[in-house]
Amino acid sequence: MSKKVFIIPGHGGIDGGAAKYIVEKEYTLKTALALAEFLSEYGIDYKFSRTQDIDTDMDEYIRVCNAYKPDLVISVHFNAGGGQGFEVYHSAVGGTSKKLAENINAEVSKLMKSRGIKTKTQSDGRDYFGVIRETYAPAVLVEGGFVDNKSDADYIKSNYKKLAKSYADGIAKTLGISKKEAITKSVLDKSGCKKGDKGCLALKEMLLIAKKLGINKYGMDENEHFGDGTFNAVNYLLGQWGYHQNGIAGDNFVKCLRKEIDKKIK
Repeated sequence: MSKKVFIIPGHGGIDGGAAKYIVEKEYTLKTALALAEFLSEYGIDYKFSRTQDIDTDMDEYIRVCNAYKPDLVISVHFNAGGGQGFEVYHSAVGGTSKKLAENINAEVSKLMKSRGIKTKTQSDGRDYFGVIRETYAPAVLVEGGFVDNKSDADYIKSNYKKLAKSYADGIAKTLGISKKEAITKSVLDKSGCKKGDKGCLALKEMLLIAKKLGINKYGMDENEHFGDGTFNAVNYLLGQWGYHQNGIAGDNFVKCLRKEIDKKIK
């Protein structure tokens, strides 16, 4: 069974979050959407608290999160207040939440200055942040730099995808998932179509649609035979996704291709 992560892009709608050189709510969403793409490369499933610039209610998205039963939770934020650099908050209880914070911090530290991993508690000793306190799964809240520091803000604007990748790499490490395992589990299943097979018309129709949308650059004859054109198209996509080009279009290959097509036509 695939591991699951609940992603919370901070703020949204009338709540813009911190703002100066950039607006926090805009980049929390951009970063969260990029994070989901990188998690997909590891074969990790995900669910968002929001995917648009809409108002959010913490009680509601925590309810949705707990119903989803994720393995981990990440709340994506950016900071303000005159500082500089990245920091990440984990549960005062420690455990997997702390380990997740450590792994993410180790990855982000390769990119930018880090203020380290932290906790914040209420007067009763409980975690201050509701997303850490109320979710059942281990959670962290990341602050990916300061929006009121021009150097940080400029870096965020140009490199939020790199930040997202570092979050994904830290999550994958915490879950014990390597890219090699993701390849085996997510895409290169041995079922499905391969060169020489007949009856592959549905796959070929998807590949032809993908070519029209600019996803795949190879064409092929419109028949049911898995020939050289189909083989080249399948391997091209596997290569684009960073996987071994074995010429097999298994069930999960088709799922990945369908996601790519859906992104283009929405």
